[in-house]
Amino acid sequence: MSARTPKASPDEPRHARGFSFLDAAAKSLKATRADAAILGVVLGALFVVGLLAMRHRGVYTDELNHYAQIQLFLRGEFRIFTLYLTTIPGYHAIVAGILEITGGDSLDAARLVNAGFSLIAVTGFFALRRKLWPGTETLATAQLLVLPILVPLFFLVYTDVLALALLLWATFATIAGRHWLAAALLVVLVSVRQNEIVWAGLLCALAAWPLVRAQGMRAWRKAAPLVLPYCVPVAAFLAFWAWNGSISLSHAQAALHPDVSLHAGNLFFALFVVGVLLPFHTIAGLGDFATHLRRRPWLVAIPLAAFAAFWWGFRADNPYNTAFPNYYIRNGLLIAIGAEPLVRACAGIVVALAACGLAFTRLRPTAACWLYPIAAFSLAASWLVEQRYALVPLVLWLAFREHRGRAIEWATWALWLVLAVFVFRGIIALRFFL
Repeated sequence: MSARTPKASPDEPRHARGFSFLDAAAKSLKATRADAAILGVVLGALFVVGLLAMRHRGVYTDELNHYAQIQLFLRGEFRIFTLYLTTIPGYHAIVAGILEITGGDSLDAARLVNAGFSLIAVTGFFALRRKLWPGTETLATAQLLVLPILVPLFFLVYTDVLALALLLWATFATIAGRHWLAAALLVVLVSVRQNEIVWAGLLCALAAWPLVRAQGMRAWRKAAPLVLPYCVPVAAFLAFWAWNGSISLSHAQAALHPDVSLHAGNLFFALFVVGVLLPFHTIAGLGDFATHLRRRPWLVAIPLAAFAAFWWGFRADNPYNTAFPNYYIRNGLLIAIGAEPLVRACAGIVVALAACGLAFTRLRPTAACWLYPIAAFSLAASWLVEQRYALVPLVLWLAFREHRGRAIEWATWALWLVLAVFVFRGIIALRFFL
């Protein structure tokens, strides 16, 4: 909630009231600039420290396959590392092309390129946030820079950050009315992470929903030119699927990443992750939920249903979710939830509280409400339970959401900063991985 200018006295001269308003505006502008300066220095220094800390480190988990594919392209070998690579190698081709131009030929150089992609993603988020909620973009972007489940990916050779950058800029292009540009970015996105095509549905809704909502089915003639560009990336995805025979590029991995199947695991786990990361927002939002509950008593069924659905419906039975639980803390937690009733009950309470506490968060634009069903489908379509799959819907939600009070937003930034440093230190020390 933004601070309000004190109400002027009725006897106060009109010009004095004007000066009072201008003084308040000037103070607010100075505070914003001070915040930006502090956050810029702190986060810029931490970003450089993160880059230096990753120098000369060994390969981390999936970097093995991604960097191997990049090396093939760098050597002029255009065969695909199809035994383990599940994504179309657009990311690998782009990184290899940049390394070829700059003369880089090392894992450190590839990580530096990925760090560059992270800055593109951050600027895309900043631009989108400034477009939707002007005046909040500085702190919102500072929060993104310390989001604990994102920070490690800034400095690893993974596809997620480039995919996020492309989607954020595509979303900005849609909001700005540049629909063909958004579609072109989505085509590139499909070449990086083909399963992200589901977000074409969200951008299509952002483009056409205001017309449809205002005029109903009569608006189809006006809406059709807005929808048409987003059919192009969908067609590209369907062509790849038909040609390859599976959504996973690797046929050997297709059984563990099935094409058409729905699972509740990621949906529940995403709610759990959000509840852990946003405790202050969840608690504040429970007050909103209580207000609605007094008017609609039937809403009490929501937390009960969420807890019951988690208790009886949560499964993390993909074989990859049992691998090295002492190293992959995600897998260790998932195994504990499946085996220990107390851990399962605690996780279910977090899920129920998050569902209630964040349900009434105001989003902008109005069509952003389509984020919820599309995110649910995206999460349910993946059998493997991973916090990385919650990353895209969470970042979009952070871009669309209304901020709470200044204290809550700063407390969230501080909490995420501590968690991000803890996670990053644990990863580079090889104690654990997310």
